Amino acid sequence: MYRFQLDIEKANILRRRFIDGDYHSWALAKELNISTTTTWRYQREFEKIRAEYPERLKDFGFYPKESPRPHWQTPKYTEFVLIVTALAAEEKTSKMNTVAMWEKYRLRSDNAYTLPTFKREFIQWLRTSVKFDPVKLLDRIEPKDMSTLKHWRQSNDKRLWQISKALTMAQQGASRMEIIDKVETVYHTLTSWIAGYKKSGLKAFDKPKCIPNKIGPVLVKARKEKLFRLIHETPKAHGLNRTSWSARALTLVYNRLYQPTLNYGQIRYCLVQMGYKYRKSKEMLSSPDPKFREKIKKIQNILQKLKPDEKFFSIDEYGPVSIKIKGGRTLKLKTESPDVVPEKQKVKGMVICTTALELSTNQVTHFYSPKKNTFEMTRLIDVLINQYPDQKTLYLCWDAASWHNSKILMTHINDHNKLKQVQIRLAPLPASTQFLNVVESVFAGLAKAVIHNSDYTCVDECKQAIDLHFSARNAYFKEHPKRAGKKIWGKEIVKAKFSEDHHCLNRPAMKGNK
Repeated sequence: MYRFQLDIEKANILRRRFIDGDYHSWALAKELNISTTTTWRYQREFEKIRAEYPERLKDFGFYPKESPRPHWQTPKYTEFVLIVTALAAEEKTSKMNTVAMWEKYRLRSDNAYTLPTFKREFIQWLRTSVKFDPVKLLDRIEPKDMSTLKHWRQSNDKRLWQISKALTMAQQGASRMEIIDKVETVYHTLTSWIAGYKKSGLKAFDKPKCIPNKIGPVLVKARKEKLFRLIHETPKAHGLNRTSWSARALTLVYNRLYQPTLNYGQIRYCLVQMGYKYRKSKEMLSSPDPKFREKIKKIQNILQKLKPDEKFFSIDEYGPVSIKIKGGRTLKLKTESPDVVPEKQKVKGMVICTTALELSTNQVTHFYSPKKNTFEMTRLIDVLINQYPDQKTLYLCWDAASWHNSKILMTHINDHNKLKQVQIRLAPLPASTQFLNVVESVFAGLAKAVIHNSDYTCVDECKQAIDLHFSARNAYFKEHPKRAGKKIWGKEIVKAKFSEDHHCLNRPAMKGNK
């Protein structure tokens, strides 16, 4: 059946139908998507099993062995059989060399096979036509060795088990192929085991003592020391236009400076043994402000003790944003090409949006400014005072920009506080910590909603879109009151909350990458 074997599932279906008496070649061929020739051959095979092995018909894994197909009796093959039969009769020893036989056969034949074909046909002819008398590979095993070999067969050492089993089977008359298949070894190893036992007995299998290599560790240590010195130098010091080492650069410079030379694999192995590996640098959000902890703790204390008649504002300016065609992520079919944004465009105007986010009510106050300066900050303070006249204290939190800490602004705040109206208190962020400003997360949502993929015709159109965005956002949080920081409206990329380990400023979102 090796000529038309099916997968096991289809073969079992055919056999089950034959046992049930429902075997129709054409219908089964159509059902299983196979040829009618195949179903007919399987039917003939099942009929043969039922006739010769009726008790094994229901054994789905049983198929009778097929006799090997006879070779085609071509003139060339007939001549080959006659010649090798004569050559085998002339041999006086039990060993026949295939190459030597081919040389003799080629001298007697006018149309001889090539060596690879001759070797295949000659071995097949020997198996089918010549009967060999089995010769023991090992005449005897010493009685004193029997107990040791028995102990080896029962041990957990695979090598000792292989040797014991091979010697026992060789003494019992097994062929080389039978021993090789049983102990899972190769011809050369089996031959060396038998020859070694004949010469030295079981002493031939004693493992030689391993002589420690005293030179190798010294060379490896010196190699690592050279690499260590090389790593702590810059590649530019050795004429390479690189800022950091690679394994190939180390190999090149090492072989230029030291002997003996090393290949790339040896350098990599040494680096691993020394504990070196490539590490990617990380961008650390840090502040050089010496009063960092003090300012953060002050802001957190204010937020924890914020009263109903007090408001806390996170303040910053969005922009300047140029009015031109903007790119971004859009939902498109796979077959559609992405939108093209011209590299050089004529800017239709600029927008700067001064914004204050009140954290307890999540309400945004904003207006548009021509510039970022102190006067716009004083204007924002006046707007907040007019918007929240019933509040006792307004806390202002902003970054360390120069116009947030100018003398004019401080004078304006101090003069206002003397009037005993709404008191203004400052809670500035530490230097270089824009990422802690909560309003930055609102800017990310604004950019994604109305700036990305935009092509406004004028500044007023852009301002109108920003106004609609903030008015809708404020209306949402009036209907669903939530403090900024637990659950933001849904359009902000980054959660709006104040924490020293939270990064509110999302630059990819502001640029249109998200």
